[in-house]
Amino acid sequence: MRAAVLALVPVLLAGASATPVALADPDRGEIARIAQLYLENRAHKVTTAPQTPGFGVPVTPALAARLAVHEEELASAAAKRTRYRSAVVRTMLRRIDADQNHKIVVAHVHEHGELYFEKPGPVRSTGYGLPHLLTFVRAGEGWVLADVALRPPKHCGLLPEPQQVSEC
Repeated sequence: MRAAVLALVPVLLAGASATPVALADPDRGEIARIAQLYLENRAHKVTTAPQTPGFGVPVTPALAARLAVHEEELASAAAKRTRYRSAVVRTMLRRIDADQNHKIVVAHVHEHGELYFEKPGPVRSTGYGLPHLLTFVRAGEGWVLADVALRPPKHCGLLPEPQQVSEC
């Protein structure tokens, strides 16, 4: 019995390391579009521009509840933070991992943003770059954002000391 289990382990490992499933171009395009729109809307939440509720993309009910809390926290902290008049966000879809059935996708997205200060001064803007993991689930013929997380940064291939990473 033990020999049978040991013989099965290499087979399972080989199956787990199979080539990732590729998505069709229309699916990749829709995921890239949703990621860009979500991250743009997220960045605009810290500006003085008129705000609209939500993040402008289809999300699961569970994520909608988390994002609503995040949105309330951003609104309550608005008076305490630096004032920005606008934001410009560019995203790059680095990698997409899909399950075998094309029902769940994890998109590795890099966000580069520029936040423009409200008051004129010697420095017009500040920039940032963040790596995100965005999880999508198939909903009919399209995709719905199911989870968002910042990917922890790496330095020289090692994870930094434990730290709290924002989920939204």
